[in-house]
This record gives sequence, structure tokens and C-alpha cells, in this order.
Amino acid sequence: MAATFAHNINQPLTAASAYLRAAQRLAGGLPKESVTPIVGALDKAVMQIMRAGQVVRSLSELVAQGEPDKTLFSVNLLIDETLSLVAAEAAEAGVSISKRLTKDDDFIVADRVQIRHVLANLMRNAIEAMQDLPRRELLVSTATQAAKAIRVDVQDTGCGPAGKENADLLDLFAMRKDGMGIGLSISRAIVEAHDGRLWAKANPEGGAIFSCDLPLRGRDSSG
Repeated sequence: MAATFAHNINQPLTAASAYLRAAQRLAGGLPKESVTPIVGALDKAVMQIMRAGQVVRSLSELVAQGEPDKTLFSVNLLIDETLSLVAAEAAEAGVSISKRLTKDDDFIVADRVQIRHVLANLMRNAIEAMQDLPRRELLVSTATQAAKAIRVDVQDTGCGPAGKENADLLDLFAMRKDGMGIGLSISRAIVEAHDGRLWAKANPEGGAIFSCDLPLRGRDSSG
């Protein structure tokens, strides 16, 4: 069912993207002073369609993978790997990336591909949230929770929802009609399938912090 959904939704996304790019070419022939706002809106629309398509492609890859392949691995090393995947996008958007990773045991037993999908989705959400803002800083950090779980925080300085400082924002973000909503719903399902929890809250410095807890398993654990 998920594979059929991904295939069917990709078709209208591809068509809509083609129409928008045609509109961009047509707008190029108009006077610059009158067309600038139109081109800006078209660029943003194309970006959102590409983002939604990217999420759907990720869903297809997860479905094609079949049953979860759970192995023992380091969360910090997976974060480094995922950051390298989004580094070009961050640089293009003018986003500076920093990390603060725990030196405690950070090994979990999970499906590496699925957890990387979650991390990449959270990082890309953060990068998108900071577009066109003067301050664009992405911080990824980890911390252990009483030697039972590891928490990953993805913190941005974007435009978090005003007046929601003390709320759990995940449901609010997940209701968005662009690719972020689809991606967050999938990410939450993945984390919960690994006996973890995914949530979001307002960043006191502006923006949002997306966090997930995953159960720890020592590197010497077996079974």
C-alpha cells in the first residue's frame, strides 16, 4: 500500500513541477520589476514540490528495504555520516553546522537506514526553516539519559511558531501540507517502532528543537 501511495503521489508532483518550471520560463519574458515577486513565489513552490518528492522517494526506499535490518552501531558516527549527506544543502542555504556529541556509550540496536532517514529528515527540516533569515545555525547534539537511552537534538534558529514555547510542537509541524508533514509522520513511526520517542519544542533562542530518544545497547551487548 505504501509503495502504491509513493508511486501515485510522485506522478502529480512531477506534473506540477513541470507546469511551474514552464511558468518560470514564461515569466522570464516580462519586465523585471513586475515579475520578481512572481518568480520568487514560483521558486518556493518548486522547492516545496521537490522536497515532497524527496520524502516520497525516501518512503519508497524504506518500503523496498523490507523487514528492518537491526544491527549494533554508534549514533554519533551515524550523525557524522548524515551531516555529510546534508552538508551541501546547508552550504547552499548559508547554514552553519555545529555538533556537540556525548562521549558516553552511544551504541544502539536499530535499522541503520531507517534511523539515518529520520536524522536526515530532521536536519533538512531545520535547514529549510532558516531560509531567508539573518541567523542560520544548525546544532546537532547527543546526550545519554541515565545510561538507558540516548537523546538526539536537532536545533535550528528558524521561525518557530509564536506563542507555543511550552508546547509539544511535533503535531503542529506534522500537520503542515508540504513535505515536512509527510516526513515527520514517517519519522515518528520509525522512532516509535524502535521503542523510542520523537517530539519537538520551541527553541528559547528562536526556532525549534526536534528531539528523539532511542534505547541504548552497550557495544558488547548481544541478542
